[in-house]
Amino acid sequence: MPLLSRSKATIVILLVAVVAGLIGVQAYLQIPRGSGQARPDIPGLLWPQTKAITPFSLVDQHGQPFDLERLKGRWTFLFFGYSHCPDICPVTLTVMNSVDQLLHDSPSESHDTQFAFVSVDPARDTPEHLAAYVGYFNKDFLGVTGDDDELNQLTRQLGILYIRNKPEPDGSYLVDHTASILLTDPDARLVALFSAPHDARVIADRFRQIRQLVEG
Repeated sequence: MPLLSRSKATIVILLVAVVAGLIGVQAYLQIPRGSGQARPDIPGLLWPQTKAITPFSLVDQHGQPFDLERLKGRWTFLFFGYSHCPDICPVTLTVMNSVDQLLHDSPSESHDTQFAFVSVDPARDTPEHLAAYVGYFNKDFLGVTGDDDELNQLTRQLGILYIRNKPEPDGSYLVDHTASILLTDPDARLVALFSAPHDARVIADRFRQIRQLVEG
């Protein structure tokens, strides 16, 4: 792939990540000053403006529905990307695997926590392909996808952006996408956004703080 194309794609992805990060900062700063509610010092936390997720319908790598009910009762880390991603997606999934390992040090933190990789490239990322792809990073990770209409039921309400680039002569193409990891709580609310670059230990520590805050 020409260097210029890779550079442009990287710039777009970084800009998308910045926009997503600003969404989180804006929500954090919107806490009413006169509300008497302390501002938790947890970067990425959307508080108190947590966002309730509305119904959507996708499918996981086992052909099972992945919908709003799959988020309820569990803490869920969500990352949106695609399996042919040359760098950001494999790096992020490796970080998420490390987060999972860190949380497994405390069974009380891991038993109700799940990780989902949502592909925004359904033409290439079939459930069967996702099973092999996410399984390479962690056998317990969920690989999720759907057609564009189904994906948009979830991406639009979460502020996730993705743009498929023009195919190369060999038919390959890049997909620019939001690089943040999102966290939902057991009530299926978006509660935090972790912007790139990601650090597993930082994410695990912030998750513990967020969990303690939400669960009281």
